[in-house]
Amino acid sequence: MKIAMIGWEYPPFKAGGLATHCYGLTRSLSDKNVHVDFYMPKTKHSSNNDKSNLKIIEVGETEIFPYDRPDSKEIVGNFYEAVYYYNSLVVSKIEKNINKYGKYDAIHCHDWLTIKAGISLKEKLGIPLVLTIHSTEYDRAGWLYPNQWFIDIEKEGMQKADRVIAVSNFTKKVIVEKYGIDPNKILVVNNAVYPIAEGSKKEIVLFLGRLTIQKGAEFFLRAAQKVKDFEPDAKFVVAGAGDMLPRLINQAIDLGISDRTIFTGRLTEEEVKHIYSISSVYVMPSVSEPFGITALEAISAGTPTIASKTAGFSEAFKNCLRVDFWDTDEMANKIVSLLRYNPLHKTLADEGKREIDLFTWDSVADKTIDIYKGVT
Repeated sequence: MKIAMIGWEYPPFKAGGLATHCYGLTRSLSDKNVHVDFYMPKTKHSSNNDKSNLKIIEVGETEIFPYDRPDSKEIVGNFYEAVYYYNSLVVSKIEKNINKYGKYDAIHCHDWLTIKAGISLKEKLGIPLVLTIHSTEYDRAGWLYPNQWFIDIEKEGMQKADRVIAVSNFTKKVIVEKYGIDPNKILVVNNAVYPIAEGSKKEIVLFLGRLTIQKGAEFFLRAAQKVKDFEPDAKFVVAGAGDMLPRLINQAIDLGISDRTIFTGRLTEEEVKHIYSISSVYVMPSVSEPFGITALEAISAGTPTIASKTAGFSEAFKNCLRVDFWDTDEMANKIVSLLRYNPLHKTLADEGKREIDLFTWDSVADKTIDIYKGVT
């Protein structure tokens, strides 16, 4: 089986869970004798690849990240033109490779960034199209002022794809209710994780993610302010970068917790693993989270996790604590409980690490292969 997979990021170029997913999936597919050509923009650092059935093919260059917005000041050039241009370059490259090496069994696209290329290749060459939805425009906008341009692209892709993969039932529900897609063509495949080694735990409460409205870091800080009176030695780490960073720093000052809150900025892969390994509690207070690979990563490192009820992870994973993202009183209560009561902390850590064994990229690859077979 030969698959053309179109993405936008791949380690070491990584902006979020999309890169983690594509890395885990492509490598496991390769191990199962699926030949994958992964198309992505050219970056400063070449992707490392030691798999014989996997080829990383760089096409063009772009300054746009998968989670950028059209009004972002960081974007160089015209946002819309850059996206369309990358998609057209991918189509040309795939057509050339087909003429040279033969046809693909399926095209597999990830999120809105690559949909135009997938649709074009399906319509021109008659190749089945599989589309994975990692997040929708409604998620990324935190359900506030979603951009119609993104919504239209997403809807067209979902309508024209032969199969749509959703990373959770939470996301499948959004796809059906907001985009009007036939639920019978949507298959749910949860994310997975490469386990992280556990370290010596410190009294650290961790938030890790993009600092955008979607991820709910402001609720984390409000909960931290309530925790400080009960656990005076606790430190709160906000790891990640994003447009909300200045506002969050000011919020920490206003809440009187700037002396115990650390803003790390963007971390390297090794730094991410280290902070997971030494943290005592991980909090994922997302306003809208299709899945939440970070929660799996934290739990794999022996760090009990408090997750928003509006996260796909919460429906799929048993051994975690759940909270409404806006209920900072209850969030604080759960943080204090995990810091203070060792039996609760140990039980969640031990049972969580056992449950993590169910979330493997091999399992994701097996389910994805079945989907490929269903459209070819």
